[in-house]
Amino acid sequence: MSMEIYPLTDATVPTTQAWQSAIDALGFDVRFVDEVSLEADEIRLRAECKGKPVLMELERVSLARVRDTFPDVAFPDHVSCVHALYWSKTLEGGLAGYQAAAAYLGLVKGLMIDTEEGRLKTPESAIELARKMTAEMPALEAAMAEILSKMAARPRN
Repeated sequence: MSMEIYPLTDATVPTTQAWQSAIDALGFDVRFVDEVSLEADEIRLRAECKGKPVLMELERVSLARVRDTFPDVAFPDHVSCVHALYWSKTLEGGLAGYQAAAAYLGLVKGLMIDTEEGRLKTPESAIELARKMTAEMPALEAAMAEILSKMAARPRN
Protein backbone atom coordinates (compact mmCIF):
# COMPACT_ATOMS: atom_id res chain seq x y z
CA MET A 1 0.00 0.00 0.00
CA SER A 2 1.33 3.43 -0.82
CA MET A 3 0.46 7.05 -0.40
CA GLU A 4 1.16 9.86 -2.80
CA ILE A 5 1.74 13.56 -3.26
CA TYR A 6 1.59 15.35 -6.58
CA PRO A 7 4.20 18.10 -7.07
CA LEU A 8 3.18 20.52 -9.86
CA THR A 9 6.08 22.63 -11.09
CA ASP A 10 7.47 24.64 -13.97
CA ALA A 11 10.99 23.44 -13.24
CA THR A 12 12.38 20.05 -12.28
CA VAL A 13 15.09 18.98 -9.90
CA PRO A 14 17.71 17.21 -12.03
CA THR A 15 19.29 14.82 -9.50
CA THR A 16 18.85 13.34 -6.05
CA GLN A 17 22.00 15.24 -5.05
CA ALA A 18 20.32 18.60 -5.73
CA TRP A 19 17.15 17.38 -4.00
CA GLN A 20 19.17 16.16 -1.01
CA SER A 21 20.84 19.58 -0.73
CA ALA A 22 17.38 21.19 -0.47
CA ILE A 23 16.33 18.61 2.14
CA ASP A 24 19.51 19.20 4.15
CA ALA A 25 19.07 22.99 3.99
CA LEU A 26 15.69 22.55 5.71
CA GLY A 27 17.16 20.23 8.37
CA PHE A 28 14.88 17.33 7.43
CA ASP A 29 15.57 13.66 8.28
CA VAL A 30 15.13 11.95 4.91
CA ARG A 31 18.32 10.81 3.12
CA PHE A 32 18.53 9.40 -0.38
CA VAL A 33 20.70 6.28 -0.47
CA ASP A 34 21.60 6.46 -4.17
CA GLU A 35 22.68 9.37 -6.34
CA VAL A 36 20.47 9.22 -9.44
CA SER A 37 19.25 11.41 -12.25
CA LEU A 38 15.58 12.39 -12.06
CA GLU A 39 15.17 12.70 -15.83
CA ALA A 40 13.38 9.35 -16.40
CA ASP A 41 9.58 9.05 -16.36
CA GLU A 42 9.69 6.57 -13.43
CA ILE A 43 12.39 6.44 -10.78
CA ARG A 44 12.71 4.27 -7.68
CA LEU A 45 14.26 6.19 -4.83
CA ARG A 46 15.84 4.31 -1.96
CA ALA A 47 15.92 6.49 1.12
CA GLU A 48 16.21 6.41 4.88
CA CYS A 49 14.25 8.37 7.44
CA LYS A 50 15.02 8.29 11.14
CA GLY A 51 17.41 5.41 10.43
CA LYS A 52 14.78 3.21 8.76
CA PRO A 53 14.62 2.30 5.07
CA VAL A 54 11.95 3.91 2.91
CA LEU A 55 11.22 3.17 -0.71
CA MET A 56 9.81 6.02 -2.74
CA GLU A 57 8.95 6.35 -6.41
CA LEU A 58 8.77 9.44 -8.56
CA GLU A 59 6.61 9.13 -11.68
CA ARG A 60 5.91 11.75 -14.31
CA VAL A 61 2.11 12.03 -14.77
CA SER A 62 -0.28 14.28 -16.67
CA LEU A 63 -2.04 17.30 -15.22
CA ALA A 64 -5.28 15.81 -16.58
CA ARG A 65 -4.79 12.73 -14.38
CA VAL A 66 -4.38 14.88 -11.28
CA ARG A 67 -7.36 17.04 -12.22
CA ASP A 68 -9.46 13.86 -12.64
CA THR A 69 -8.34 12.64 -9.22
CA PHE A 70 -9.27 15.95 -7.55
CA PRO A 71 -12.16 17.37 -9.60
CA ASP A 72 -13.09 20.03 -7.02
CA VAL A 73 -9.64 21.66 -6.91
CA ALA A 74 -8.88 24.75 -9.00
CA PHE A 75 -5.53 23.82 -10.54
CA PRO A 76 -3.39 26.23 -12.52
CA ASP A 77 -4.17 26.25 -16.23
CA HIS A 78 -0.72 24.95 -17.09
CA VAL A 79 2.34 23.55 -15.38
CA SER A 80 5.37 22.13 -17.18
CA CYS A 81 5.94 19.14 -14.96
CA VAL A 82 3.64 17.02 -12.84
CA HIS A 83 4.93 14.10 -10.78
CA ALA A 84 3.43 11.57 -8.44
CA LEU A 85 5.65 10.89 -5.42
CA TYR A 86 4.74 7.54 -3.84
CA TRP A 87 6.03 5.99 -0.61
CA SER A 88 5.36 2.96 1.55
CA LYS A 89 2.63 3.45 4.11
CA THR A 90 4.70 3.57 7.30
CA LEU A 91 5.31 6.34 9.80
CA GLU A 92 8.81 6.88 8.42
CA GLY A 93 7.56 6.63 4.84
CA GLY A 94 4.97 9.35 5.41
CA LEU A 95 7.47 11.64 7.08
CA ALA A 96 10.04 11.03 4.32
CA GLY A 97 7.44 11.66 1.60
CA TYR A 98 6.28 14.96 3.06
CA GLN A 99 9.79 16.15 3.85
CA ALA A 100 11.02 15.22 0.36
CA ALA A 101 8.02 16.83 -1.38
CA ALA A 102 8.29 20.01 0.69
CA ALA A 103 12.01 20.35 -0.08
CA TYR A 104 11.35 19.72 -3.79
CA LEU A 105 8.74 22.48 -3.84
CA GLY A 106 10.96 24.83 -1.89
CA LEU A 107 13.67 24.33 -4.48
CA VAL A 108 11.54 24.82 -7.63
CA LYS A 109 8.70 26.99 -6.22
CA GLY A 110 5.81 24.79 -7.31
CA LEU A 111 2.57 23.58 -5.75
CA MET A 112 1.57 20.20 -4.39
CA ILE A 113 -1.56 18.31 -3.58
CA ASP A 114 -1.74 15.22 -1.38
CA THR A 115 -4.36 12.50 -1.28
CA GLU A 116 -5.06 13.09 2.41
CA GLU A 117 -6.16 16.73 2.29
CA GLY A 118 -6.95 17.22 -1.38
CA ARG A 119 -5.87 20.88 -1.25
CA LEU A 120 -3.14 22.73 -3.10
CA LYS A 121 -0.18 23.71 -0.94
CA THR A 122 2.48 26.33 -1.53
CA PRO A 123 6.12 25.56 -0.75
CA GLU A 124 5.79 27.48 2.52
CA SER A 125 2.71 25.57 3.68
CA ALA A 126 4.25 22.24 2.59
CA ILE A 127 7.42 22.98 4.57
CA GLU A 128 5.34 24.03 7.59
CA LEU A 129 3.36 20.76 7.43
CA ALA A 130 6.54 18.70 7.10
CA ARG A 131 7.99 20.47 10.16
CA LYS A 132 4.78 19.79 12.11
CA MET A 133 4.90 16.12 11.14
CA THR A 134 8.55 15.96 12.23
CA ALA A 135 7.67 17.45 15.62
CA GLU A 136 4.78 15.00 16.10
CA MET A 137 6.78 11.92 15.10
CA PRO A 138 8.06 11.01 18.60
CA ALA A 139 4.49 10.97 19.98
CA LEU A 140 3.31 8.83 17.07
CA GLU A 141 6.20 6.40 17.54
CA ALA A 142 5.44 6.12 21.26
CA ALA A 143 1.73 5.50 20.60
CA MET A 144 2.56 2.84 18.01
CA ALA A 145 5.02 1.14 20.40
CA GLU A 146 2.36 1.07 23.12
CA ILE A 147 -0.21 -0.46 20.77
CA LEU A 148 2.24 -3.12 19.60
CA SER A 149 3.22 -3.87 23.20
CA LYS A 150 -0.42 -4.37 24.20
CA MET A 151 -1.03 -6.58 21.19
CA ALA A 152 1.99 -8.72 22.03
CA ALA A 153 0.83 -9.09 25.66
CA ARG A 154 -2.65 -10.36 24.73
CA PRO A 155 -3.19 -14.10 25.08
CA ARG A 156 -3.42 -15.93 21.79
CA ASN A 157 -6.26 -18.35 21.17
